Amino acid sequence: MNKYFTKENYAFLLGFIGVLIFALTLPITRHLTQSEFTSLEIGFGRGFLAGIASVLILLFKGQFKKENLPSKSDINKLIITAIGVVFAFPIFTAVAMQTIPAGNGGIVLAAVPLSVAIFAGILSDEKPSNRFWVVAVIGFITVTIFRLLTNESSITDIGFGDFALLVCVVIGGMGYSQGGILGKTMSGWKVICWALVISLPIVFPLTLLNFDFNHLTQVASDSITTILLFAFLCLFNNLIGFFFFYEGLGKGGVARVSQTDLFRPFFTFFFSVVFLGESMSFLSIFFLILIIGIVYLSKKA
Repeated sequence: MNKYFTKENYAFLLGFIGVLIFALTLPITRHLTQSEFTSLEIGFGRGFLAGIASVLILLFKGQFKKENLPSKSDINKLIITAIGVVFAFPIFTAVAMQTIPAGNGGIVLAAVPLSVAIFAGILSDEKPSNRFWVVAVIGFITVTIFRLLTNESSITDIGFGDFALLVCVVIGGMGYSQGGILGKTMSGWKVICWALVISLPIVFPLTLLNFDFNHLTQVASDSITTILLFAFLCLFNNLIGFFFFYEGLGKGGVARVSQTDLFRPFFTFFFSVVFLGESMSFLSIFFLILIIGIVYLSKKA
């Protein structure tokens, strides 16, 4: 048992659980946009509810004592993390889901692992091997080919939603990477909780300005399921999922463990089929097998 349940494999398992939770982001966000939630309501609402939950968690764990507060250096890193995962990713995924199917959006986000690996090299002393970079680029090319083969519209049909997802890839990758780097010296749950808490002074007023509470009341009366999905998006995709993901990145290396995120497009497709009625072909299964092999090779590299 110890032979297989190593610290390295444990890190990949944590990363995988985080990715499984993250894969629900686009399908749930797509559902919420179809329920007439605006992108700013979703984006800031996620940060607000997750931030309140983070305050309660940190209070319960006694983290507001002087000796437990983040250092000035850590606060700067937490700000970078927050820019990516509290602001950019939630808001721009919501923008994208107004116009693009969740399954297609999931494929675009397959570029996130490569983005994370690049930022890991920029923001830390991680220096992945040349073999790793070759495997990471192959992974990106593989999911790009999959995107082209399964795209129902023309490749030249690029809209604002696609550019919004590109922002998610770049700025979100930065936030994932910086949070994972912090996960080496700080528990994953602390990283995301502090990132959310230091964002609250900005998130709170913006939520009040952009959230239509009358609409929320109307949706609650029409569909309690939609409200539960919104709560799940806030508390799991913006908070609990990062407990696992950042812990995994911290224990196993940001660049390497982030490659588990290559599974996200296929889980996203699966959830989109189950919950939104989108279609998934045998081609998806074939490419999933390829991606599993690529993740294994990146782990070895």
